[in-house]
Amino acid sequence: MTDAPRRYTGVPGAPGVGLGRLHRVGARGPAGAGPDGAATGTDGAGLPADLGAAFDVVAAGLRKRAEALRADGHAEPAGIVETMALIADDPDLRGAAAAELAAHSPAGAVTAAASTYADLLAALPDPTLAGRAADVRQVGRRVVAVLRGDPAATVDGPVVLAGHELGADDLLEVADDLAGAVSQLGGPNAHVAIVARALGVPLLFGVTPEAADGVPAVLDGDTLIVEPTPEQERAARTAVRAAARRRAALAAGRTLPAVTRDGHTVTLLANVATAEESRAAVAAGAEGAGLVRTELPFLTARGWPGEAAHAAALGPVLGPLAGLVATVRTLDFAPDKLPPFLRGQAYAGEPPRDALAAQLRAVAAAGAGTRLRVMLPMVRSAAQVERARELLPAAVPFGAMVETGAAVEAVDEIAAAADFLSIGTNDLTASLLGLGRLDPALTPARAADPPVLRAIAATVAAGRRHGRPVSVCGDAAADPHAIPLLVGVGCRILSVAPSALDAVRAQLRELDTAECAGAAARIVS
Repeated sequence: MTDAPRRYTGVPGAPGVGLGRLHRVGARGPAGAGPDGAATGTDGAGLPADLGAAFDVVAAGLRKRAEALRADGHAEPAGIVETMALIADDPDLRGAAAAELAAHSPAGAVTAAASTYADLLAALPDPTLAGRAADVRQVGRRVVAVLRGDPAATVDGPVVLAGHELGADDLLEVADDLAGAVSQLGGPNAHVAIVARALGVPLLFGVTPEAADGVPAVLDGDTLIVEPTPEQERAARTAVRAAARRRAALAAGRTLPAVTRDGHTVTLLANVATAEESRAAVAAGAEGAGLVRTELPFLTARGWPGEAAHAAALGPVLGPLAGLVATVRTLDFAPDKLPPFLRGQAYAGEPPRDALAAQLRAVAAAGAGTRLRVMLPMVRSAAQVERARELLPAAVPFGAMVETGAAVEAVDEIAAAADFLSIGTNDLTASLLGLGRLDPALTPARAADPPVLRAIAATVAAGRRHGRPVSVCGDAAADPHAIPLLVGVGCRILSVAPSALDAVRAQLRELDTAECAGAAARIVS
């Protein structure tokens, strides 16, 4: 007699439906580790004790996997795996592991060092950075496995992976046979979630199923069903086939223009921070980058980066954008993402003038092969734009981000001083609705709230008055509920994550601007 299905509800990290057999990954941390992740016992005679060699093996394996992923067209997951290879190469992490040898076995030293670094990241308020903690722990587990001589696990698919804290490479290890995944820890900004979305498989957080390996399971939205009924399995198979057809249809539309039903063209750009994201954006048909983030390489910096450091970080990101629009945002350090040298200080959001000048020189040189534009974040006044504008060659368009209530109040003066405007809907929504950046209520769809949509409409109107193009680069630009309203208030340039380009393009082609304008007018009036 078959047991009744068991249901678990969690927080979706990637949408979709999946059907496979449950397989647990790393349920007790690194091989030979106790529940708290601390290695127990010793490594034993004959096992590798050279930490450097073990880290090298892991880094090389990750790079090989990244090459295979890129060859198969999975640019975004390949970039994430390459990032993990850089973690394995990190001399600070290796040094910390070596320092732990005084108190631990080699495997225990790696576990302790990885845990320390991961805990530091997990404590950061920025969810993107906190999500990197899983990658550090994942690298630690891989190095421990090499030190202990553990063979790689083999899995018969399709599988639904389950773990206390799944990492990106857990998914990539079985990518061809992966039906879905559930993880107790993690969130939508974690690398494991980014990889799941790129692979098109569902992922659920906050779930620990009580079931043995090998039992059938269905993932559907926010629900995991263990030992589903035959009817539930048939429904899941039907949904999986429909989703695959939709993804293929969306990808087939990449050569079509982003034009509404009534003939209005919308320029589609991408938000990028890495070379891999730039390549993925170009492959998905973006006309360039509407936002190039520059602060991510420097979030652990010990001082303001110089011109050479900026050039080294930015060159690979802009390379794939040759001949295309590349909108580089200057350093956007904020309270939830401050590097060590700014913590505990009263940072007003503007770099010292010499630090900004160094970055702008590097940006101008690195972006010479692109249709370069530069923009200033968190602008509050036209004077900020005018001061920064003096540091950049006159031929390079210089813009302002509208993402604060103060910027909306001064939008006419700012539009007059800038060459273009870019609306950051995440911060703008938080500012106007009095929400914290980490508040669960701060969703992309909140851009449809009347105060926010009025501010967006006012910014677009100011752009028109001064002949300045206006783009939207916040998450609302990819939100299916917000997109018609953005089009309705006159937004004609949207910049979204590379993985969202296909879906946004398809939605735009179904819209009628008059209908969108009517819907927006009912909200802002």
